Amino acid sequence: MPITNENIYFSSDLSGRERACFEAGIKLGALYHILCGIPITSDEKIINSIENGIETAISCQPYVQSVKITLDKGNIKGNKSTQFDYDEISGKIIHAELTVKYNTIEVLAKIDWIEDLQYPLMFIEKIHEIKR
Repeated sequence: MPITNENIYFSSDLSGRERACFEAGIKLGALYHILCGIPITSDEKIINSIENGIETAISCQPYVQSVKITLDKGNIKGNKSTQFDYDEISGKIIHAELTVKYNTIEVLAKIDWIEDLQYPLMFIEKIHEIKR
């Protein structure tokens, strides 16, 4: 399969910083929407399996350097005491951070439940240029 230059599909006036932020946003959106709605219980083995599985999947995407997902175990209900005793993942329990590197720009982006906003905010915490 030939390697193509994906940059031909992006506006020529897009900066490296803008592209790195775009890539981080795409990854956060994917991570969030993959997780929401997954059935889960308070069993730590199940929680760890989901965290690790999604981290591994997101790390396959282009430009991803690292991914860390932590589900708020204290807010997960259900322990399978009955067939119907389980919870589902929502934005209130997702804490995630990822690092994307595009050329010389590195972006640290996060998802966190912000109580004041009552919202699972996706945001860029840090952008820096790596000197060559």
